[in-house]
Amino acid sequence: MAAQYQFVDQWSVAAPLEQVYDVVGNTLDYPSWWGDVFISVEGDDGPPRPGRQATIVSRGFLPYRLRWQAQIVEASAPHGFSFTMTGDFVGEGSWTFAEVNGVVEATFDFRPRVEKAVVKQLTPVLRPVFRWNHSWAMTRGEHGLRQVLARPQA
Repeated sequence: MAAQYQFVDQWSVAAPLEQVYDVVGNTLDYPSWWGDVFISVEGDDGPPRPGRQATIVSRGFLPYRLRWQAQIVEASAPHGFSFTMTGDFVGEGSWTFAEVNGVVEATFDFRPRVEKAVVKQLTPVLRPVFRWNHSWAMTRGEHGLRQVLARPQA
């Protein structure tokens, strides 16, 4: 069985659409607000745009790190962007944003095939544990996003 996953996560955030897009779209800042999930992010600065790249080291609750690269393939500010992945994650993902009555619904559609050997080998047995690990990381991200958006803007 392949180590293919599909995750769809939804965050509801009481903040302006453009502000949510700007924060989530700035991958280089993930380590500052996404807790210890994003250990390092290096690459191109600026808003999402086709061709923008990032090299990422991330982790979940489980004791392993994932090293991967993301490249933006499409961006439509402030409504969303999509990306492809290589490295320990191979596949595609996207963020979409819609504002309804002052609340932004941020949807993360993440479709990785995991190439990290230990995860790949254990997926047939531990798929539910790896799904829980993803959920743990996303909960930390949602909490961090709400905190950064609650700070007074300069």
